[in-house]
Amino acid sequence: MANPVVTIKDGQIRGVTDSDYLGKPYHCFLGIPYGKAPVGDLRFKAPVPVNPWKGIRDATQEGPECPSRHLLFQTYVGSEDNCLHVNVYTPQLPDDGNNNLKPVMVWFHGGGFLYDSNKREMYGPDYLITEDVVIVSVSYRLGVLGFLSLEDPTLEIPGNAGLKDMVLALQWIQNNIQYFCGDPNNVTIFGESAGSVAVHYLYLSPKTKGLFHKAICQSGCALNTWGEGSTNGLIIAKHLGYNETNERKILEYLKTLSPQKLIKAQHRFEDTFVASKVQKFGPVVEKYVTESAFLTEEPLEIIKSGKFNHVPLIIGTTSREGMLAEAARRLLGKDIIGSSLEDEIHYRLKVKKGSEESRQIANKIKKFYFGEEEKNPDKYYLLKTDNMFLHATYKTVNYQKKISQAPIYFYEMSLGSPFSLFKSMCTPKLFYPTMIFFLLAYITRDSVFNTFFLRLAKLMPRKNLIGASHGDDLSYLFKPVLSEKVRPGSDEEIHVKRFIKLWANFAKTGNPTPDKNDPFLNIEWKPVTKEENYLLDIGTRLELKTDPNAERMAFWDSIYNFET
Repeated sequence: MANPVVTIKDGQIRGVTDSDYLGKPYHCFLGIPYGKAPVGDLRFKAPVPVNPWKGIRDATQEGPECPSRHLLFQTYVGSEDNCLHVNVYTPQLPDDGNNNLKPVMVWFHGGGFLYDSNKREMYGPDYLITEDVVIVSVSYRLGVLGFLSLEDPTLEIPGNAGLKDMVLALQWIQNNIQYFCGDPNNVTIFGESAGSVAVHYLYLSPKTKGLFHKAICQSGCALNTWGEGSTNGLIIAKHLGYNETNERKILEYLKTLSPQKLIKAQHRFEDTFVASKVQKFGPVVEKYVTESAFLTEEPLEIIKSGKFNHVPLIIGTTSREGMLAEAARRLLGKDIIGSSLEDEIHYRLKVKKGSEESRQIANKIKKFYFGEEEKNPDKYYLLKTDNMFLHATYKTVNYQKKISQAPIYFYEMSLGSPFSLFKSMCTPKLFYPTMIFFLLAYITRDSVFNTFFLRLAKLMPRKNLIGASHGDDLSYLFKPVLSEKVRPGSDEEIHVKRFIKLWANFAKTGNPTPDKNDPFLNIEWKPVTKEENYLLDIGTRLELKTDPNAERMAFWDSIYNFET
């Protein structure tokens, strides 16, 4: 089959045809630029649309990651040149003889605003594309390159360049997606972890009105402790050993440095999984208004005022998000998850660590989660789940349902099968040998050895823990290189089909279960009401529950003194 050529507003591109996990063909257009390379004077600034090109641009190979470290192997990856790009996957093109426009699902990857990319090695479309949707996966700037925030208004770098990249990508989609049989009037944004936080910020920002029509937040929201960054010019200067306090001089110095040096400096001190410390590089409320201003009010105030995009929303978490703490500790160091229960106290409470008040709150947390036990991994993971993920999601639902004019669907994924990639990485008893097998599987992708090493990794002894880890939902939406083929008729295929059907139904109609008599889903997923928090448990079966985590959430309400 000849490589397809599509003409978009910026020029012509040549893609490639691949097959989904069922063997049906689809078209891929990879590394399509939506913004100019953010280099020179454009470094740290709001993005600028790409210039049109002449001739046919090759879109058969993926573009580079935005400069960062590889999530698993911690090596430098990426390039600033053409890092603002999208991958587009479509089941059909207009030239295929069918001009019916399809729902569009726009993916924003996670990684704590420091890691990861839109690459197929983690986000292969082979499952979701079978639901007859167009998928767009967005690359955006990370770390200091995407979230440098300076206080001097004359420098016009208030922060959020990475989020502004996403806005420009959504504008590109509005202008071009019809050339891929995508419907610009039916766009769903979705993301996981930091990508989910980003989706919630896009949902809250006035800059995105009309750019999307539904949203899905998987394991993250703007109220999470780790979903907010800092004014950080002085911080990155300190990390670099540059003894200067004038932001203009700092900016000029930062422009002279290689991206490798900047990435190395930003990773010298990380507090990714600790509630008591604000993140250094991430979304911020911009302290002054520029033409590209993305966020000028506190997220909670936007929610309370109702000045967000009133579109249908799916939002939820996995049942044991906190399993991620184990992998984070092993890969990134023990300080990444905190050293005591005092680290579980939100920085906004302004409680001094070591004070009597801090110790009292820590004792309350210990008593509630552990009782008289000193160590219990499952209870620790539950604590991390609640404090770092679920409570903020719960509060988001409770605030938004009071005022939202569109339905909100709440869920918890409890499915923790061996097919779940992140649980496999977070729970081995022999962590480093298991990771070596995963590394060998990664290196030998597209060969028989890949399956061999994956099976060895899955056979390693594991802690017997219930529930789904942070990131486990990804295994059922996307086909990563670190997963075996789905066997037809297997339980794994049933779980995959169920997950992609819920998400695609929502993208198509705004309702994840539009047919109450669908024998495959066999459930009606009710949206929350002002009176009831209906929650869909996505486990080995689908089960609708009513506020199953209310007692634990009430505990954190008492700690943080949230209004209800």
